[in-house]
Amino acid sequence: MNEQALFEQAKVCLDQGDYENAIALLERCIEDDPEELTYYWYLGLAYLLQENEELAQEIWLSIFLQGSLEEVEQWTSELINFLEIKVQENIKEKKLGNAKVIYEAIFVINPDHENIELLNNLVEALSIFASNLSFNKEYETALDIYLEALNFNPNHAMSWHSLAFNYYHLENYSKAEESIRKAIELDYSSAQNHHVLGLILHKNENYSSAIKAYSKAIEIDNKLIDAHNNLGDIYLQQNQIDDAIAAYQTALDLASGSLKSPIFKKIADICELLGDKSFISFNLGYSAYFDSKNKEAIPFFEDFLKSHPMAIDVYLALGRCYLMTNQTISAINLVEKAYNLFPNKLDNLVFSRLNQSILPILYKDIKEIKFYRKRFSQRLEELIEKMNLYPVTNKKSSLKIIETGTNYYLGFQGENDLQIQQKYANHIHISLLKIYPQWCQSIDLPQPINQRKIRIGYVSTRLYGLGRLYLACLKYRDKSKFETFVYDISGDDESVKNEKIIFRENFKNHSDYMRFIPRNIDDICPLIIADNLDILVLPEIGLDTIMGHLSCLRLAPIQCTTWAHPMTSGSPNIDYFLSSDLMEPANAEEHYSEKLVRLPNLGFSIQPPNLRDFDKKRSDFQLRENSVVYLCCQSLLKYLPQHDYIFPSITQQNKLAQFVFFDSFLGSVITDDFKKRIDKIFTQFNLNYEDYCTFLKTLVFDDYLIVHQLSDIFLDSFGWSGGVTTLDTIACGLPIVTCPGKMMRSRQSDGMLRMIGVTETIAKTETEYIEIAVRLGLDKEWRQVIRDKMRANKHLLFDDRECIKGLECFFEEALQKQSKIELISGDSAK
Repeated sequence: MNEQALFEQAKVCLDQGDYENAIALLERCIEDDPEELTYYWYLGLAYLLQENEELAQEIWLSIFLQGSLEEVEQWTSELINFLEIKVQENIKEKKLGNAKVIYEAIFVINPDHENIELLNNLVEALSIFASNLSFNKEYETALDIYLEALNFNPNHAMSWHSLAFNYYHLENYSKAEESIRKAIELDYSSAQNHHVLGLILHKNENYSSAIKAYSKAIEIDNKLIDAHNNLGDIYLQQNQIDDAIAAYQTALDLASGSLKSPIFKKIADICELLGDKSFISFNLGYSAYFDSKNKEAIPFFEDFLKSHPMAIDVYLALGRCYLMTNQTISAINLVEKAYNLFPNKLDNLVFSRLNQSILPILYKDIKEIKFYRKRFSQRLEELIEKMNLYPVTNKKSSLKIIETGTNYYLGFQGENDLQIQQKYANHIHISLLKIYPQWCQSIDLPQPINQRKIRIGYVSTRLYGLGRLYLACLKYRDKSKFETFVYDISGDDESVKNEKIIFRENFKNHSDYMRFIPRNIDDICPLIIADNLDILVLPEIGLDTIMGHLSCLRLAPIQCTTWAHPMTSGSPNIDYFLSSDLMEPANAEEHYSEKLVRLPNLGFSIQPPNLRDFDKKRSDFQLRENSVVYLCCQSLLKYLPQHDYIFPSITQQNKLAQFVFFDSFLGSVITDDFKKRIDKIFTQFNLNYEDYCTFLKTLVFDDYLIVHQLSDIFLDSFGWSGGVTTLDTIACGLPIVTCPGKMMRSRQSDGMLRMIGVTETIAKTETEYIEIAVRLGLDKEWRQVIRDKMRANKHLLFDDRECIKGLECFFEEALQKQSKIELISGDSAK
């Protein structure tokens, strides 16, 4: 082996933690070329990481003793630069123990060393790591990491804040208070710091001081939901009922989604104290409703309507509960009843919109799909006609109509939805044009674009979750060319759930500007407009009503969406659909109202999930030791009835099959309806589905990944394949059976498998899909071959830079094209 090959092998050993072999190889390199300083730098590093710091420093010092003063200065600079690079590399690879050791070694070489950016990167990485530990309730370990971070930088206010929170969870309130007061000293303007102080004082029953702390947090940030909520708790404890209700009501007004649920429950408790029985039902109904417990909400709402039959908002909520529990006929009947109860034009239009949006969550058979698809389209035509006959100019009323339903469930029918989506989006656009004409006009590019950075904005309700797909667009961007803005409009309080804080911090660290905006158009649009963007990316149109509405406005000269939600927006104000060249079929342009952009590879650069060591067994997750586990972890909505026969067909040929599904995120009613459907098809094959199908409760993410690693085969869904789920499956090295369809949303797994060169398990037909699934189950050797190939190639899928370059090239080309259009338009005007 030549000298260079020896050196490369030594670096591989070093990366793998094989320090003994690394040292032996480096010593051979030095024997061959004792003048090459790099070998000594690496040799010292190997000893350092082997926890022999003294010998590492001796090796480096031995070099310095051989040079002149000028040479020593140069060599010292080179060594420190080398070590700084290694700190950054180890931070990136999440080897924080190594990063700390190397960083500390730099100060032994030069006690006056200063690199603020490197220090901040290390402290932020330690803080994020500790936050992960804290989220998993490993508070003691998290404390040690935070203390290490503060040892490096005692002025890192966020670490003091997080340290206090960990002490709080460990019930060490004196240390918690000491830490949060240090955080306040460093960052007095942080509402979160005062809020945590309030929590600690509240726990210590120092109510008057806690009220002052919460009030200070609210003074700094009046939209801090938890501070209002906790203030209400103190008032209630002190029997100040009116003050408690006022605080809870403010929290309710600020909160959205699931954050409303516990607040409604507290108000229900107050109603019980006051003996107000009907409003107990009202508040308990909404508490269950916002907690996605629609089945539980229904009897409360029905009870409340007995005494308040004209409560239109409760009727609407009840209608949505029927829909979310797959009681489609009940929803239709409720609408028909409401038409008579609420005959005025506005109310009639609200219920017409609800009626138009009615679709089953799960279909019984393919006939039902065709029936409701036709009904959906017909009711949309009727709604548009009604809106034309009875135009509504009142802003609040117009918003109420268009917010009553969404098109989200349409995509699960597996058809080309272009025409329906366009018709629907145009309807929303026309409605918004009357309410917000100022935000529906074309916008010129800020000039001149060739003398400044390009300004790109990303607006999202799902930074936590789907944000995994597009974080790298910011992280790896060309910072000399692009300036980025992130708008978090999730509506979640900034303090909720550590895992969300971690994602927000990642986006904050990798963007130039991060905005946390309340979840309403009147707050969102002025802030985005004020930033003078060149391009606005709305990655996940279709998942939330607010995103659908924003897509029908014009907030930037160029607006794009992505396959984070793989359906056309239909909007006249979305110019481009940023997709994946590997996922799209040849005729893909026929599926989009936007101009299709086929970005390289997946179109997104994704970081792999962090796979932890585990000691759990199959039995911990109801998986049988002797079974062939077929993991079916897609949302139950993706499994269409015409494909149910796939499961018993596999079972007929492999009696050891165990199909593992996850309960529906929409609740037990949907899971039970799916079980009934599966039961029916297994019975037709003279099989009992309960012998072969297992349903797991929702798991924490680490356990979810463990189930992947304990399974044998991943069965992809037809019509709408895995996206993020497939990425996780590939990271776990689990063989995937997929069958690409005609739409991109059914070809995501296919594109990912082709990217890593594992095409053996891609079926062309349903029959071939069954054959591959059976063979993988019965042929252990072939299954292992596929698994080994996936593990060897999965790196090709992650951290891809080619698609980032492709995205940035598109941004530049789109702006150049837009500039020419504006120039021509301007000349024409003259």
